[in-house]
Amino acid sequence: MTPIRNTFARSLLAASVAALLLSACGSSGDKPAATEPAAQAKPPAPAPFNVAICVNDDCGVIDQTASVLIPFKNDYQNFSPFLMKDTLLVQKDEQWQLLDAKTRQPIKTLSNDIYTVTPGYFGFERDGKIGLMDYQGKEVLAPRFDEVYEGGEHQYIGYQLGDKSGVLDIHGKQLTDALYDSMVVHEDLDTRGSLVTAERGKEQWVINLKDGAQKQVEYSSLSEINDGHMVAASPDFAHSGLVDANGALVVPMKYEWMGKPSEGLVGFRETSGQPCGYMDYTGKVVIEPRFIECGAFGKKGALAKLQLEGDHPDNKFGMIDRSGAWVVQPSYDAVGEAGRSLLGMFDYKQGYVSVFKEAGPLSYQTGIFDLNQGRELIPARYPQVGMLTPDRFVFSGSGAPLVSVSILGQVSQVPALGVMDATGKVLAQPEKYADIRLDSGGRYLRAHDGEEQPHEALLDLDGNQLIAPQWHELHIDTQRNIILGYDLRGTGDDAVRVMRAAYDLQGKPLFTVKHTDCGADQLVDGSGKVIWPQDVKPYCKAAEPQASAEG
Repeated sequence: MTPIRNTFARSLLAASVAALLLSACGSSGDKPAATEPAAQAKPPAPAPFNVAICVNDDCGVIDQTASVLIPFKNDYQNFSPFLMKDTLLVQKDEQWQLLDAKTRQPIKTLSNDIYTVTPGYFGFERDGKIGLMDYQGKEVLAPRFDEVYEGGEHQYIGYQLGDKSGVLDIHGKQLTDALYDSMVVHEDLDTRGSLVTAERGKEQWVINLKDGAQKQVEYSSLSEINDGHMVAASPDFAHSGLVDANGALVVPMKYEWMGKPSEGLVGFRETSGQPCGYMDYTGKVVIEPRFIECGAFGKKGALAKLQLEGDHPDNKFGMIDRSGAWVVQPSYDAVGEAGRSLLGMFDYKQGYVSVFKEAGPLSYQTGIFDLNQGRELIPARYPQVGMLTPDRFVFSGSGAPLVSVSILGQVSQVPALGVMDATGKVLAQPEKYADIRLDSGGRYLRAHDGEEQPHEALLDLDGNQLIAPQWHELHIDTQRNIILGYDLRGTGDDAVRVMRAAYDLQGKPLFTVKHTDCGADQLVDGSGKVIWPQDVKPYCKAAEPQASAEG
């Protein structure tokens, strides 16, 4: 399948895999026996779909059962990678055609360029302008745009007219005119309350994608939303303020630093070098500034550290209540976020923090502190532990095997990671994964091996493997109740996703492109039945001739 126009390829096919960086981690003590897996409701069956797939450089179209709709030997030049149902998008004689999936007869003949937008729609070109069409061939918007592209995670459609940008909703309804010089777009706009910040000349604006409301503001960027509020940053990032879920400024832009809003309070520091304190969401100071560090609040309190004169090596973190009084005396050398994200970094989990106690030079014992209960949830005895859910944690046990991780060409050895519950019982022993994270949907764990282009596995919340680490990327499609496996060809911005497999939501294969011993690929259905090619011999890779020894 030859590349579709660059705009299309950037939006849909191009991808890169971040290297996985993990600090060395382990745990002390004996390893308890694994617990019984938690019972879960049976997920819904896969919805019907068809998709183009390439095997040995020949491309065809199959449905979700691997039944062939367009043979792999055909006279089409290209296929769209969209998952469709009743129609197909193919390119022939430089023209894209929308076909009826049953009869293969053209419904629409289009131009030589199509563009990805949101599921169910695509951009098409006519007379040098781009319009919007649905998968049934209905022209939703007549061509008038210079460019269209998908925004967020299927959350809006961006467009350009000349050098100005505007926004459509996911179905093509116009939310804004083309007024903006630039927009700050986050991967998942739900984490910013569906707000997009934008520039018009020297003015800063915010757009609400729920209703298209637009207003001029003093800030240029927003943090993730917590407790219905976001920290806003000035264009020069010198000052911060607090906004509500609608983007209205509720605390003025005059603070050097603001923490994460939680339980009605937010930490603040007015100028650099001054102590921090806490205010409510109206800007009223609740706890006077007297700390050097102010963590986010849970229901029982927050972890904070006093600001003292001079160097006090025994100055530590403890928990304060809403009056600023100590309710857990200072005993922790450092604190951090409780969750884990890519690159082994910590990630915010509301109501929980990581706590560290120094065990030796550059060595710390780590645990998880529950700010809602005011106690340690996981004792501080692990060199590293991270929260997945309030009852699931990633860890590495003592004596765990080492996994090689390649980062920018440099190979490091890190202990393999496993999964345990809040009592410390092991659910999955540390064996082969260099990284384990909770999927954004909360139903699965994503695990990666340590190769330079890591392979991704899918586990249930009890650490049971559903899909083995054989593909570079797994995409969970909750609309169709399927999981898609992709390989990445190339690196960095030139990487292209190539579909290799589909599964139901329990990890049962629907179809797979398997790699045979001779180097050829072969498509099989969910039962392992060969679909194409029946005979792989013509596609086997020729063995490279061995150089003869000199002398």
